[in-house]
Amino acid sequence: MHASALRSSRDEHHFLAPHGCISARTVSREKIRMDRAKRAEEDLKRSLRSVRPFLRIVGAWPGPISPPLHSRILNFCLIVISYLMQLLVLIPGLLHIFTKEKIREKQLQKFLPHMTSLGQLFKYTIILCKTSEFREALNKIRDDWLAATDENRLIFIAKAKFGYKLVLTTFCILYTSGVSYRTILPLSIGRIVLPNNTTIRVLPCPSYFVFFDEQVSPYYEIIFVLQILQGMFMYTILCGTVGTIAVLSLHICSLLTILMNKMIELTNTSDTSKDVIKQKIFDVVEYQTHIKRFLNQVQNITSYLCFIEIVNDTCLVCVIGYRIITEWENSNATAIMIYLMFQTLCLFVSFMTCYIGQLVIDASNDVRLTSITLDWYRFPSKEARCLIPIIITSSYPIKLTICKVQEISLSTFTDVLKTSVAYLNMLREVT
Repeated sequence: MHASALRSSRDEHHFLAPHGCISARTVSREKIRMDRAKRAEEDLKRSLRSVRPFLRIVGAWPGPISPPLHSRILNFCLIVISYLMQLLVLIPGLLHIFTKEKIREKQLQKFLPHMTSLGQLFKYTIILCKTSEFREALNKIRDDWLAATDENRLIFIAKAKFGYKLVLTTFCILYTSGVSYRTILPLSIGRIVLPNNTTIRVLPCPSYFVFFDEQVSPYYEIIFVLQILQGMFMYTILCGTVGTIAVLSLHICSLLTILMNKMIELTNTSDTSKDVIKQKIFDVVEYQTHIKRFLNQVQNITSYLCFIEIVNDTCLVCVIGYRIITEWENSNATAIMIYLMFQTLCLFVSFMTCYIGQLVIDASNDVRLTSITLDWYRFPSKEARCLIPIIITSSYPIKLTICKVQEISLSTFTDVLKTSVAYLNMLREVT
């Protein structure tokens, strides 16, 4: 009886011990998976710091599909405030230009800040209209981060850090030049006494209000502060749209780098059995399809943003160049310095947009070169033929375009410079 009980105890231990080991292993794997997902979420959150703060300030950050009531109310208020801030400066400014100012050169000078405001207002409206598409793109980015290996996540992190540095540089140059333009420049001019002994206090953006005199206190002080705040909103929108283009485009670059690594791994594998090769080829084709779909989403969001940015920068470079020449003739050193800062900003934003597009093209070319130099001869003939669709698909360039007409690359930036100089020469001839 005792021997039977002892044998039963050994049998029970024999059956329970493996299950205990399997359970421990399962718990350990689950813990590792959860830790990896947690690290990926934290890295993803850090990678979006170049765009999330700016879009949240203006109520354009895509939140959950069904946000709580207080979140919707706050978002609606931010959007209303953003539009009001823009229109309260834009409409009186345009009224002043077309009803009060008769000199063409002065009209051009006073239209300069409103040109920027119009461009940012259009981009802000596009971002709001594309909120659902932007949310879907962010969800795909999140899925890519969660599914990435440690090696691939390092690629994502490197590109995200690069995008953050670009947006941070834009932020510093933008706010320095913008605050200088809206505070130092009007204050340095001081009070202007007209021939009829009327004193004019200069505003950052000269305006005309039908129902009250903007030169009378406290209206002047209130309008002055409102125009500075409107500039802050406008610069925030610009940083947010630039960050949006950078985050989405650099993620495409990361995906293309991972695809290239998958192709290299395909031919460098030591196991050339049919099942292994078929699975690797399938992974490459599936990843190519994933990149194409994500590119279409990105194009749907960034196409018109890039169009407005390029057109706006072309016009601004032309007009600011004209103002620099005019102020040089007037020996106004303060105005020249501020206009030079603005010119640097416009050229930098335009260059950065085109440079990001060039990075996508370069990454696509790297994938193409990798695909046509694969060691296909190491595979059986039937599996080697499966590489043909990969090579053909990789031959089609992946690039960002402006309204599906003009690609965004460094050659586009040279076109912006040439067009701006041509318009500047025309402007000098006309005026």
